[in-house]
This record gives sequence, C-alpha cells and structure tokens, in this order.
Amino acid sequence: FAYILIFTPLHVFAECIADTAIDAEFASFAGAPSIPLPDSCCQFDVCSIPCPDTVSPPRVGFAISVGLAILIFMSIGVVCYFFIGGKAENFFVAGRSLPLFVVTLTLSSQSIDSNALLGNIDFSYKYHFWDGCCLPVGLGLSLILNATLLARHINEAKVMTLPDIYGRFYGRVVEVIVSIISCISFLFLLAGNLVGMSEILEY
Repeated sequence: FAYILIFTPLHVFAECIADTAIDAEFASFAGAPSIPLPDSCCQFDVCSIPCPDTVSPPRVGFAISVGLAILIFMSIGVVCYFFIGGKAENFFVAGRSLPLFVVTLTLSSQSIDSNALLGNIDFSYKYHFWDGCCLPVGLGLSLILNATLLARHINEAKVMTLPDIYGRFYGRVVEVIVSIISCISFLFLLAGNLVGMSEILEY
C-alpha cells in the first residue's frame, strides 16, 4: 500500500493509466480525446466503478478522538519503559509472561493497523475485492503457519528475534543479513502506517 502511494505517481504519464496507448484506447471508447471525462473519474471511465461520493468535513469530535488515541498509545509506550528494567527479554517478549489471549490479540491487531485496514479498503474499492483481501488473508495465513510450524520451536530455543534463529543455525553472517532484511521490511511497514495515519489526519 505504501509503495503504491509513494512510488506510483513517479511513473504516471497519462491522466488515468500510466501506459498512454491504453489510456488513449479507453478515451476512444468514451468518444473523448482524454479521460477522465468532465464530471467523472478514472475508476468509472476505466472500470465502471462509481466515483467516490463527496464526504463532508469531519466534526471536531473526530480530531479530538484521534488525538486522544495517539496520546493514549504514546502514554502506554512511556509507561512500559519503566517495566522493561533494561532487559532485552522484557522489551522483545515481555519477559515471556504474557497469557495466550494477550499474545493472540497483539498479533491479530497487525491486521487492523492503518496500513492493512485502509489499504484493504482502498484496493477493494479501486480495483477488485481480492486486491484488498490479499492483505488480511495473507497476514492471517502467515500467523497460522507460524503458529503451527514455527512458534513451538522458536519458544523452545528461547530466542527473541528472527535473526537470532538464523544466527544460531547458520552463523553470524546470515544473522546480519537477515537483520538488515528485517529492518528494511519493517521500514516499509512503518511507511505504510505513516501513509495511513496521514490519510486519517488529512481527513
């Protein structure tokens, strides 16, 4: 989601479709020199998907609720700092003391962050149901596969991060490579959430 929002505009050379030939072909279907047509939009002229409705500005309560949510989450982070006690195990896996339902809800919450939630809605509306569905379904399947195939072994190994596992079995070099890949992947995840957050704040 973040990649499309950030990088796609760099490759768009026509009004609706990046390929000018295809864009011109759809314009010919509409009997016009270009698309979108007046009082229309690209998704309707190309895919016959209704144009988005005009949304009224939000009330003041929306901004207050968003601000309070951000403040609560930041406060939780600050409070947790005092419970870590300088121990890496407390930071990464909460001292291995969390009950199952907390771990389940924590992992499930990944599928309702701004990146996945807004990306799912955006893709499903603009393209097709399965374009948006791939986000929550893919994440859900990954959690199921991890739980059934890897979680027990990771817990028994008493490791805290994915690079720790690779380092234990394949050596320091592989551990460093996996660490770099993990950092890059989480940067994309963070970028997606920042884009989603900007959409919420812009609204």
